Amino acid sequence: MAENQENIEFQEKLRRHRNRVRNRIIITAAAVLIALFAYILYQNHRSYAGASLDTTANFLTDEDEEIYNFRGNILRYDKDAAQLTNTRGETLWTHSYDMQQPILDVAEEVFAIADYQGFRVCVFDKEGLCGTFTTEIPIQSVSVSDSGKVAVVMNDSSASWIRLYSEEGKEIAYFVRTMSEHGYPVAVAVSPGGDLICLSSLMVEDSSVKTYISFYNFGSKGKDAVDHYVGGFDYPDEIFPVIHFIKNNVCIGISDSRLVYYEGSAAPKNGTNNLISEEIRGVYYSDQYIGLLFNDATGESQYRLDLYDAEGNRKHSVGISMDFTGLQISGDYIYINNDSELQIYTTGGRRIFDGSLGVSIRALIPSSRPRRLTVVTESTIEAVTLD
Repeated sequence: MAENQENIEFQEKLRRHRNRVRNRIIITAAAVLIALFAYILYQNHRSYAGASLDTTANFLTDEDEEIYNFRGNILRYDKDAAQLTNTRGETLWTHSYDMQQPILDVAEEVFAIADYQGFRVCVFDKEGLCGTFTTEIPIQSVSVSDSGKVAVVMNDSSASWIRLYSEEGKEIAYFVRTMSEHGYPVAVAVSPGGDLICLSSLMVEDSSVKTYISFYNFGSKGKDAVDHYVGGFDYPDEIFPVIHFIKNNVCIGISDSRLVYYEGSAAPKNGTNNLISEEIRGVYYSDQYIGLLFNDATGESQYRLDLYDAEGNRKHSVGISMDFTGLQISGDYIYINNDSELQIYTTGGRRIFDGSLGVSIRALIPSSRPRRLTVVTESTIEAVTLD
C-alpha cells in the first residue's frame, strides 16, 4: 500500500510538473506572438519624417542612359552597352553591342534588349549574357519570358512576322500576319513558360477601328492548330496598347475603356472585365498588383492609383499628391519620385514618407524594408535610411 501511495504521489507530481512546463511554453509562445503582432502593427502604421543618405559608391551616369531596377540591382543601358551593378557599386557584368534605338522588356528572372527598327536581340539574366541573335526583318517589339524564350514582332511593307526564339537565337516557331487581313500589331506578350503568345492587332475598316486580341500556343496543346492559333476576341472602337501575362495562365489587356483578364493555359477564355470611363494616365505592375493611374476627379489628390489583383478585383485606391517621374509598386508599398522628392505609400493608401532627398534622383531601388532603399543619382549611389 505504501509503495502504491508513493507511486500515486509521484505520478501526481509529474503531472503537475508537465502542466507547469506546458503552461510556460504556451505563455512564452503567446508572448512571442503578441510581440510579433505588435511589431508588425507598429511597422504597418509607422511614418517617417526625415531621411539620411550615405554614399556607397561613385557612379557617374549619362543622360542618354536608361537606368532600371532589375531584381534589386542597377541595370543601365544605352546604344553601346548594358551593365548590371549591385547597390554597393560593384559591376556584376558588362556587355557591349551596337544598337541605334535599344528597347527593353523585362521578365522576373530575364530581360531582353532589342534594336527597334534594327536587327539585333540580346537576352540577359543576373549572371550576364544568355544569348544574342539577329533577325532578317526590322524589329518592332519584343517580349521575353522567364524561360528565356523571346517573341519578336517584325514588319516589312505588307506583313508582320511573329517569331519565337530560344535565348540562344534558335527559331522555335513563327507565323505571318498580313496587315490587310489581320491588322497592324500594336503589342505582344509571351507567357512566363514561353509557350503562349498574345498579340494585340489594330484593324481599320471603313474609317472605324477595332482591336483583335489573338492567342497562339507553341506548346503541345497548340501543335495541331493552324499557325498555332487557339482563339481570339474582337473589340470594336477600342485600342489595346497594353497586354501582359501576370501568370502563366492569366493575361491582361488594357484598352482606353477596359481592363480585361484572359484565363487558361491552352486556349485562354475571356474572364473578368473591368470597364473604365476615365482616361488612363499610366499602367504599373508588381508580382501582386496591376496599377492603373488616373487624374483624381475628387480634387483631394492630383492622381489616383487603382490597384487590381490577379483575379481582377480592385483592392485599393491610392491618392497621390505629387507630379512624378517614377513610380514602383514593391511588396506592400508604392514608391513615387520626381527629380529630388520621394513619397512612399502603403498599398492601402497611407502615406508614410513625403520629403526631399536633396539629391538628383535617377532611379530608386527599394529593399524588403520600406525605410531602407537605394537611390542612383547623376554621380553616386546613395543608401537611404528613413527616420
